[in-house]
Amino acid sequence: MELWLSTRKPEYGQTLLDARKEIIARIDAVGWAVGRVLGMIKDPTFVEEVRGAVSQSFAKTTERQRATPFGVPYRPYIWGAGWTIQRFGVEQYFLHRAFPDIVGPEYMLNALNFVLGVHPGENTASFASGVGARSATIAYGFNRADWSYIPGGVVSGTALIRPDFAELKEFPFLWQQMEYVMGGGSSNNMFLVLAADQVLNK
Repeated sequence: MELWLSTRKPEYGQTLLDARKEIIARIDAVGWAVGRVLGMIKDPTFVEEVRGAVSQSFAKTTERQRATPFGVPYRPYIWGAGWTIQRFGVEQYFLHRAFPDIVGPEYMLNALNFVLGVHPGENTASFASGVGARSATIAYGFNRADWSYIPGGVVSGTALIRPDFAELKEFPFLWQQMEYVMGGGSSNNMFLVLAADQVLNK
């Protein structure tokens, strides 16, 4: 899909059509990417199949979200969940852009809010260092030994530290909660901020 967008070569579009069964079967994972080329697909039957599959997938997303008070599907593991939630938000943005009558912007906005600490619970720290009234200011990156942070760095965030509930530890850091990365961390956070600005101020 990325190659088709960048080159406009018809063979990439044909490859997409040849994989229609696999795409529909895995729409949960690839629907957001297919949405980016939806206007280039000249097969109306396939477009309707994609729309139907996206609608079913979004219904499942809505159901999963109801299991938490956070406004996003959230299942804590030992690793921080913030990066997964940000990726979810980025995918929701592209789904909303391609299927605005099916997918609203609320889950994309909820994902950004979650990372910024806008959600129920005692831990309302922002995972973006230096962003918000209370943020992750002891982080595990290039500066991991000096009890400091990189402004704009985004940690993975709250993990499930058994047997406790989800919480953000600060002693001085658990690297699976307080690690900085660019791909999926800071990059997705910056993308979500720009996406929220576009959606709210268009």
